[in-house]
Amino acid sequence: MVAEFNGVLYLILYILMVAGFLMYTYQTLFTTVDWLTKYGIHESAVLPTRVLGTFVAAVSLLGIYFLFAGLGGAWVYLAYIFIQACILVVAGYITVTGSNAATLEGVKYTAEAYVSPLFFAIVSAILIYGLSDKIYT
Repeated sequence: MVAEFNGVLYLILYILMVAGFLMYTYQTLFTTVDWLTKYGIHESAVLPTRVLGTFVAAVSLLGIYFLFAGLGGAWVYLAYIFIQACILVVAGYITVTGSNAATLEGVKYTAEAYVSPLFFAIVSAILIYGLSDKIYT
């Protein structure tokens, strides 16, 4: 498995990335109300939050698949993560720092809205570069 990831560093980064997606999958699908409460968001947002969770769950499951099946063809998976994370960095920053929603009573938006996707963008970019001999086959 380590050889498939061109060394232990890329394997650890990959596992950390998938673990992050699994954490958000769990929070958005299984502890949805608690996750919403953490940010001061009304419980009526359960359905859209779970819809979001299905997308994160799909990325998590694909990540587990590539971990065990090999990285051949995983370029589109990593490219999707990179592009989506870059978009969310911008959208999250704008929402936290400049939107009316962030100033509503009880809402507790944090820098997590753009710092977390920044982590995923950086890690996926490193993986795309470091695993380019494996993912494009």
